[in-house]
Amino acid sequence: MSFEPEIVVLYCQHCVAGDASVTIGAQQTCGLTVRPTMIPCSSKVEISHLLRILEQGVDGVQLVACPQDKCRFLVGSLMAEKRIEYARGLLDEIRLGGQRLGLSRKQKLSAEELLALAEARAQAVKPLGPNPMKNEEERRKEKISDRCGVETHQRTRRDAPQA
Repeated sequence: MSFEPEIVVLYCQHCVAGDASVTIGAQQTCGLTVRPTMIPCSSKVEISHLLRILEQGVDGVQLVACPQDKCRFLVGSLMAEKRIEYARGLLDEIRLGGQRLGLSRKQKLSAEELLALAEARAQAVKPLGPNPMKNEEERRKEKISDRCGVETHQRTRRDAPQA
């Protein structure tokens, strides 16, 4: 089964080289879609954030943290590692695949190196196939729009003047 994974790359603002220009927004390249997102520190990423991203249908998340001895907040990348490991365990337990989440510790990355990390995560995700939540999210949106349309119709009928 061939598909083009969608990967979100969450990267610490201190991991990117000063002259790197990371384009904001989704980039489609090499058979995958990459959504780079800068965060203040990798320690700010909670387990619920990671799971919410996957719930929205993204196929994989790559978190880029500072090397352990270079973190400006001392234990930021260590906290991120523990959260990734815990979330991976949850994903394995519900059979979505812990490999959908990854952690890299790098410093002074260029935009090309961030893309290479996304490609590596895409390769790890490909054997798992598309995120099953992707279809679920689309169905949920359709159900909500259908429900809104029915409610609007019922409201207008009730509010209409009686003849």
